[in-house]
Amino acid sequence: MSLVAIFQILYLVVFFIMSLMSIFIIFHIVYYSYTKSSKMMMLAIFIPVAGVLLFTNLILFFQIPLNDLLPIISI
Repeated sequence: MSLVAIFQILYLVVFFIMSLMSIFIIFHIVYYSYTKSSKMMMLAIFIPVAGVLLFTNLILFFQIPLNDLLPIISI
């Protein structure tokens, strides 16, 4: 297994944890909002912003030329 593959697996673990944290925040917005209007407003703000941030993070990570940056080492 190469260093690049290990780095990509570690990134995907971090990305999965970030996704779970976003779901955790959405859960708390839904169940612990004071009013329905504040719940809808916070969801309307959080979901698109979190989605765009996660999507751009994923796209930008896979644009990095890891083969050129990391040495080729077989483990």
